[in-house]
Amino acid sequence: MVQKDRFGIRLTFYAVLAFVLAILGQTLLCGLLLGFVILVHGNEWLTRQVMQAFFLCLFNGIVSAVTAVFSALYAVPILGAAIGGILGFIGGILSLVVLILAIVALVRVSKGGEASLPLANSLADKAFGRRRMTQYYTPDDNGPAGPAPQPPVQPGPPAEGPYSGSAQT
Repeated sequence: MVQKDRFGIRLTFYAVLAFVLAILGQTLLCGLLLGFVILVHGNEWLTRQVMQAFFLCLFNGIVSAVTAVFSALYAVPILGAAIGGILGFIGGILSLVVLILAIVALVRVSKGGEASLPLANSLADKAFGRRRMTQYYTPDDNGPAGPAPQPPVQPGPPAEGPYSGSAQT
């Protein structure tokens, strides 16, 4: 069943729009969309998806701001070229990662699923007060219920043969 809002628009449209805005780097528009979704719709799934897109957009903005801080070093003759190349490479790699994550999340939410972005998902869980249960295992533990029970040993007839344990004289 396709969920629509009171305006007749599918809820997945808003989630897809949020990730398109994240791809385009529109942090302000993505934040406005998040506010609209929270105030008007109140749907938890939709709010979580738009929140993840907004966090992705914020990450992209923070990376851009950090690289802009070091732009004054570009004026130094030899050091500026090296720092500019390194920061450009790092910024490009991080932008590519954000783009790939946003496209994967866009495809997932267009099908009605969870975006499940690595860090943004846990931040959205914290915003809703959810906790993820993490189970830790010790090396001698076989699962959440502990070690598997051993089957009882059935006594059988003594074995015959050269290695049966009885000495023949």
